[in-house]
Amino acid sequence: MISHARFGALRLSQFLPDAEIAELENWEFIDHHWIGEAIGFSEWLRLKNKPQTLGSLAIDFSDFPAEAASEVLRTINLPVRAGMKFDELHEMLGEPVKEHCFVKDRVSYEFVVPGPPRYDVSCTVLNEGGLTYLVVMTPLPKGRG
Repeated sequence: MISHARFGALRLSQFLPDAEIAELENWEFIDHHWIGEAIGFSEWLRLKNKPQTLGSLAIDFSDFPAEAASEVLRTINLPVRAGMKFDELHEMLGEPVKEHCFVKDRVSYEFVVPGPPRYDVSCTVLNEGGLTYLVVMTPLPKGRG
């Protein structure tokens, strides 16, 4: 995957310049406060205390334009795609470190891509339909931010 510096410089508006992007402020996610950009449930977040650096991007494949999603994934050098089954993700990303089943038609798997550089990757996989939601994060600082 790309360096944290290159990842940190990415913005949602680079991939969807004509879209109506909502600006996020005081967004709480994983015990940290963020600012960022969003289109629906696709959120690109920067820690409030590091406002120039992208720390997390999420793609909701159900409403994010497919061509733009492919371009994002090529840019960050993560060879996943919408619809991938768990077995394919497991083969590519290794053993998940956690699994969450909040809704009975899907499971979210958390992977650590050791790098260098290290990334935390969460993949929500529908029982019928495969990968539907992806979160890619740089390692977070310890404690609440």
